[in-house]
Amino acid sequence: MKGAASVPADLSKYEKMEDEEGDSPRSHAPEKDQSKSRRFVEKLWHDTKHYGRQRMPFLDWIPGYSFKESLLSDIIGGTTIGMVCMAQTLAHAAIASTKPIQGPYCAFMPAIVYAFFGTSPHASVSSGAIAAIIIADQLRPWSNIDDRTQMASFLSFISGITLIIVGLFKLSFAVRFLSQPCISGFITGGSILIVTQQLKNLCGFYSDNDCAQMGHPASCVPFPHTDQFLKLCQALIQFIPHIDTLSLVLGIIFMVMLHFFNELKSKSKQWIKEKNRWGWPAKRLAEMKEIVVVLLAASFGYLTCDAAGKPILTTIGEIPAGLPPFQVPWDIAAVQGLMRNEVPMGKAGESPWIESPGLLKSFITGGALVAFTTFLTTYATAKKMAIKLGYPLDPAQEMIGLGSAGVAGSFFGAFSPSGSLSRTGLAEECGVKTQLGGIFCAAVIALGLMYLTPALQFLPKTTLAAIIINSTKSLIDFSTPRKLWGFWRPTEDGGLRRDLIVWVLAFFFTVYLGVLEGIAIAVVFSVALVVADAAAPQGVVLGKVEVVGRKWRNVKDWPDAKQTPGIMVFEFRGPLMFASAEWFSDVVEKKKAVIEKETGHKIQIMVLSFASVHNIDYTALAILEELVSGWKKNGVGVVVSGAKHRVRHLIAEELGTRAKLIQQPNLMLSIGEAVELAQKRLSTNQSLGYMTDSSFLDRTRRTKQVQEAARGSLEEGLQVGGQLPLGRRLTLAF
Repeated sequence: MKGAASVPADLSKYEKMEDEEGDSPRSHAPEKDQSKSRRFVEKLWHDTKHYGRQRMPFLDWIPGYSFKESLLSDIIGGTTIGMVCMAQTLAHAAIASTKPIQGPYCAFMPAIVYAFFGTSPHASVSSGAIAAIIIADQLRPWSNIDDRTQMASFLSFISGITLIIVGLFKLSFAVRFLSQPCISGFITGGSILIVTQQLKNLCGFYSDNDCAQMGHPASCVPFPHTDQFLKLCQALIQFIPHIDTLSLVLGIIFMVMLHFFNELKSKSKQWIKEKNRWGWPAKRLAEMKEIVVVLLAASFGYLTCDAAGKPILTTIGEIPAGLPPFQVPWDIAAVQGLMRNEVPMGKAGESPWIESPGLLKSFITGGALVAFTTFLTTYATAKKMAIKLGYPLDPAQEMIGLGSAGVAGSFFGAFSPSGSLSRTGLAEECGVKTQLGGIFCAAVIALGLMYLTPALQFLPKTTLAAIIINSTKSLIDFSTPRKLWGFWRPTEDGGLRRDLIVWVLAFFFTVYLGVLEGIAIAVVFSVALVVADAAAPQGVVLGKVEVVGRKWRNVKDWPDAKQTPGIMVFEFRGPLMFASAEWFSDVVEKKKAVIEKETGHKIQIMVLSFASVHNIDYTALAILEELVSGWKKNGVGVVVSGAKHRVRHLIAEELGTRAKLIQQPNLMLSIGEAVELAQKRLSTNQSLGYMTDSSFLDRTRRTKQVQEAARGSLEEGLQVGGQLPLGRRLTLAF
């Protein structure tokens, strides 16, 4: 600071020397302009650098990367996650009703891009079961698996762009309209759809693609493609004679094996607590259950091939080897048909088109739904880990990172990426330190795509069905509706019945109409309830309850609450705005009439408590002015209690200074003080005078000061060991 202060002094000295030598004096204006320009440039550079670091997190973790502390942990953790992803993503592709290879594609380019633009080092971004449910729902109009696979990539592009836009403008609050019962309902309904759809693979039924690869022999009867739950159940019943017994038995065996691994994982946690040496190996083996099952099933499929080398079971078929090729997601025939609201009867470009009104709008809406769902699942799991380990997580940047991963993946054959709770927890347990672990995961996927795909063609479809059904069990949530049903009648107002209705709507319509329709109906119903609450907030009459310390409570909940004859205390609980202003006027008049009829006393003073009113608008002020003016004409006075901040200023300005209806200097009185003021007015017959009551307020303040001073004297006396008379102590206590 000292050196900095000496600079202006030195400059002024040289300026004086130049003036004395006869040089022309320098103007200070250019220096000021240059200083302002320099500060502007410096601020611009600082803001740009800060924004760049926010939007490109790799500028923070790459320069500070510690090879000694983090590299080995990232390699081990990333490799482990990569092996798990290789098996899980195949199953997720089956859920999404696309080609199996599209699953591993989700764990390649999206994982790399998220590592650079995401803020969580532990979020494992590839495919997800919940996202796959919605993706499959959006792909129902396309019967050909090639078209569904390509459309899934285009859907990833739409959802990715949506997330980037929402993240840049920080509009993540939009996902708050998906309540917990709504999410639970549609996930449970979607899970039922998944299990039903996978029964065809568990039973070994052929698809159109299987029959095409076999040359359409007479013995190959393809299972019909349908997008309706009831028709699917009907087709399953009709195809019972075509069940492949070996596929069904093998699938059940693998389901039992996966259940055993789940039990082993639970046991291993107990062994780890007991410091059993087999605890960690058992836990790692249980976490690799999908890999073990896939290896055993692929080996079984290879060893049971016939003399011609063809598998005797229905397998996933030939998988292209190598890294995913680059392809523009919208440069395909199916997308061009989508722009015309048309779908092909078979494969796009090779079969007639059928007009489908509203298809494009529905597809774009579905892309937005996929975007919000993938963000919810990814951010929820990443946030849980961030809280556990104590590092920050930026929700807006998470949207941008996940959206960038989806957009990049759409050019390399992937569908919308998502996080996973199990893989995120596994990343932390394996010691992943930075986002570099995601890049090592992608490297393992790349090696698998290049060298392991020939072996995967022998993988029976019943294996993927077993993996999917086993993992879907954890998504079926009937505990939430049972809990909501238990709270159906805690009060006469119905408890949580509205949340139960939201769950039922989301579940029922998801199963019978589809995921998008189910969520849309549940969200519209939820928003309607929010609007209804805003239009009719709670308004209650209060009374004094002695047993709880003379507190003022709702007389409906506390029958013993005492009310002062001639005075009605009314509390409004919610924003007082245009939507609720008329309701406020109606309900306060109705309650006033009821009390006058029950007590036989005319209400002379209304005490209006605005302690729970956080906002008020012009419409409400106008109606409140009309209401108070009518009361004044009928000889009813008004005392305002608990008005704070903006509400207090507006009431004081509009109803006090301008309209001269409320001339009360303090609108922040407690309810007790407001009632005492009302009683004072009644006793002096000044209910129509609307006096300033400054003497009452001064007396109230002086009384409080005396009581506080007395309590201080009591505390001081007790601290020095003094003993006050019993009567004096009782007086101070009250």
